[in-house]
Amino acid sequence: MFGAKTSDISYVMTLTPGEAVELLFQNLPLPDPPGTWVTETPNYGSNLNNARFSMLRYWWMKLMYEQPVSFREKMVLFWHNHFTSEATTVRIPQHMYIQNTLFRNNAFGNFKNLTKSVTRDPAMLYYLDGRLNTAGSPNENYSRELLELFTVGIGNYTENDIREGARALTGWTINGLTSQFVANRHDNGQKTYLGQTGNFDDEDVADIIFSKPETAVFFCKKLYRNFVTQKDDMSYAMPVINEMADILRNSNYETMPLLKTLFKSQLFFSENVISSVIKSPIDIMISSLRQLKISLDSSNINTHMAYVSSQASSSGQLLLEPPNVQGWPGYREWVNTNSLPTRTSFLESIITGVKKDLTPTGFSVDPISYAMSFSDPNDAVKLVNEMCEHLIRLTLTPKQREELLLVLLDGSEVYDWDINDPQAPSRIKKFLKSAMYLAEYQLV
Repeated sequence: MFGAKTSDISYVMTLTPGEAVELLFQNLPLPDPPGTWVTETPNYGSNLNNARFSMLRYWWMKLMYEQPVSFREKMVLFWHNHFTSEATTVRIPQHMYIQNTLFRNNAFGNFKNLTKSVTRDPAMLYYLDGRLNTAGSPNENYSRELLELFTVGIGNYTENDIREGARALTGWTINGLTSQFVANRHDNGQKTYLGQTGNFDDEDVADIIFSKPETAVFFCKKLYRNFVTQKDDMSYAMPVINEMADILRNSNYETMPLLKTLFKSQLFFSENVISSVIKSPIDIMISSLRQLKISLDSSNINTHMAYVSSQASSSGQLLLEPPNVQGWPGYREWVNTNSLPTRTSFLESIITGVKKDLTPTGFSVDPISYAMSFSDPNDAVKLVNEMCEHLIRLTLTPKQREELLLVLLDGSEVYDWDINDPQAPSRIKKFLKSAMYLAEYQLV
C-alpha cells in the first residue's frame, strides 16, 4: 500500500497470509470522478485545462491517501509509468482521466488486453501520434515504443518491424472523448511483422507480440524492479524472472495470478529483498501521511494535496507528467542532492506543521494520538520499538534504537516517561523526525 496505518496492520494481523494477500486484490468500486467536466467535449484551447489537470492530480492523490487495504492504486501508478503519457503533450484532461480510469479498471487485469486498449486510448493516440498514422503516411512513434518500452524490449525486433507495425496500426483517430477507426485511413496491404506475414491490424499486432516469449520476460523484469528489488544489473534475478514469466504466459497474461504468487512467495519475504526498493516521492509523501494518521480537512483537501504535489514535483515526480516516454527511471534516481533535502523537509513539515518557508501546512501529526495507537505508550522502550517497526521495514540495530530512545526521553530517565507528561508531544515529534531522517525510511 501507500503507507499502512497501525489500524490497517492490526486488522491484517488477524488474517492468514493468504487472506491478507487476497484483501490486497479486493474488488473495489470505481471512485466518483473529479468533476462533471470529465464528460465535456474536449477543447484544446480552453483556459480551464491546466486547472483541471491539477484537479485530476489531486483527486488521484486523495485516492491514494484514503485507500483501504488494497494494492490497486500502486498498480494504477505502475501502469501510468509503464504506458506513459504526459499531460502537457496530451493537453486534454478528460483524456488523461479516461486513461487513468482504464488503468484502474485493469489494475490487476490482463496485460495483453490492456495493451490492446492502450493502443486505441485517446491520450495515447495523441501522445505518441497514433492519430497521425495513416495509410501512405505511417507514423512510427507508437509502433516503436510499443516494442521498445511497452512489450518485448530492445534487441527483440528490427527497424523493419517498427515500420511494418506502424502500417498495421494505421486508421485510428480521436473523436471527442473516444477513439474511432476510419477504414480509409488504414493500410490494407500485406505486412511482415516479427516473422509473420499478413494483412495485419492493431489487434493482430498485439496478438503477434504476445506470442513472443520475450514479452513476458520484459514485463516481469519491470514488475520485479518495481515491487521486489532494484539493482543496475538484473542478471542475478533472471532465474526468478523467468519463473514469473512462465506463470504469466500460462495464465494467458492475466496479472493477478502472478502478483498473488509473488506476494505469497518466500522470495518476497526474504532478507535479501525486504526494503530494497527506494520509495518514489509520491510514495514517501502519501505513505508518511497515512503512517502518522494525519487527518486532512476534506473541505480543504485540494489545497493540502497541492502542497504534497508541489513537494513531490520538486523531488522529481509530478503525477501525469513523467519526464519522457520512458517514464520515471526510479531506483537511485529518486535520491540525489536536489531531491533528498526536499523529501526530508516535507517529512519535517508534516511533523511540525510548518513548511520550509515558515508558512503553516494546515495539517500535522497528532503525536499523542499516534503514540496511543501502540500497545503500551507508557513503556518508552516498547513504544520506541513498536514505532520503529511501524515506520521502518528494516530491523534497526540495537544502537540505532538506543539512540532513538534517548531522543524520545530527551534527557529524562526511562522510568520517568509518561504519555501524559506535558513534554510528551514535543518529545514524540523529535523522535519522529529522527526516525524519518534515517536512510532506512527512504526504503520500502
